[in-house]
Amino acid sequence: VKGQKKAVVDNMQKSQFKQSPPFPFDLTSMQIEAYRCHRISPKETLEIAQELYTSGAISYPRTSSQQLPEKIGYKKIFSELLRQDKYSALIQKLLSKKYLRPNEGKKTDPAHPAIYPTGIFPGDLNANEEKIYDLIVKRFMATFSEDALRETMTIDINCNNEIFIAKGTRTIEKGWHIFYEPYVKIEEEELPAVNKNDIVTVKKIKLHDKETTPPKRYTPASIIKELERRNLGTKATRSEIVDTLFQRGYVTGKAIEATNLGIKTVETLEKYCPKIVDEELTRHFEEEMEQIREGKRKSEEILNEARDAITIIIKNFKKHEKEIGKELLNANIETRNELTTLGKCPICKEGDLQIRKGKFGNFAACNLYPKCKTTFSLPSNALIKPAQTICETCKYPKVLAIKKGKQPMEFCLNPKCPTKHVEGAAGKEAKEIAKGII
Repeated sequence: VKGQKKAVVDNMQKSQFKQSPPFPFDLTSMQIEAYRCHRISPKETLEIAQELYTSGAISYPRTSSQQLPEKIGYKKIFSELLRQDKYSALIQKLLSKKYLRPNEGKKTDPAHPAIYPTGIFPGDLNANEEKIYDLIVKRFMATFSEDALRETMTIDINCNNEIFIAKGTRTIEKGWHIFYEPYVKIEEEELPAVNKNDIVTVKKIKLHDKETTPPKRYTPASIIKELERRNLGTKATRSEIVDTLFQRGYVTGKAIEATNLGIKTVETLEKYCPKIVDEELTRHFEEEMEQIREGKRKSEEILNEARDAITIIIKNFKKHEKEIGKELLNANIETRNELTTLGKCPICKEGDLQIRKGKFGNFAACNLYPKCKTTFSLPSNALIKPAQTICETCKYPKVLAIKKGKQPMEFCLNPKCPTKHVEGAAGKEAKEIAKGII
């Protein structure tokens, strides 16, 4: 096809399909959606949902059900939501339907239905609470709506007897999309109207040379979905498990990456006490606990079985306690240095600047103290991490200031850096970041 300037439409096909409304929220799907739409962590989503529940605005959030029984009173809930101006126009559309029937999923929970708004107005909400409440209400409305109608168009283009394929999908009837906006995640790619034998002008022909890519890293939301798939933890504890991994320094980053400490911990336990990291054992007892809840097994026999298993694990752990402690101590020191080292000390040029904790908060200091007494103050109102970059202007290390609900900001450690003394908004912002004002 090299050098070709014209191509011909060889074939064109259109096909329509119905897209069903989403299922009602269980806890896991709500946490995943909250992270996708608003980047709110699974743990915070659960905390917010719990607050909304205690204020009477939504149903009990710790559920694995995707079903809404009629006994919750669909019309009554919609009539209450009708009083909230934000949703009244959409609710009127739903109440005009002859039947109200949700599109339910297969997952059930004997104790609680799927998450739904009660219709009670939650009152004053902060930004994230408002986002979670809006997501729950709109998901609830969407489940009762009509299918969306979409159309896929495929065009085969013949260029010197080589077939190129163009494919696009567009929405013809929005259906439930109207009720779930702005949370609908659908790509619209509408192709131009063409007929067979139409001539196509070739602007450019490009050969892509690509390599296969590794799987994407887990996010705080996708790892919860994976835990559910593997039946590890419970719907109420999975977000806490993930949060604990971050708090203890086993993992880091939004695209979750295991730290040296996390990797060495798993390697050490697999070496000396593999049963502790055996997910099969954990899954087994989760399933046994479920059987107790369902009345299929007696708690005494499960507890005796668990006691025997844990006793064996503890004996084996005690046998290798010194070796485990020594390897984990070394890993902890390596990880601490990795997470606190900002770069070479710009004064002595020999030591490393590291984040230290003091009586009045965090500061940066050279690790060759008292030989080198270089120190820098750090903002006290933000989480400080190494930026792993050097200031282009003064060559001092940069740090990353992370605040809840704000974009991370980089700034230079050097209080006399020329970037902090430029005129106008840029210089003012640099000073305020370094001082912890913004």
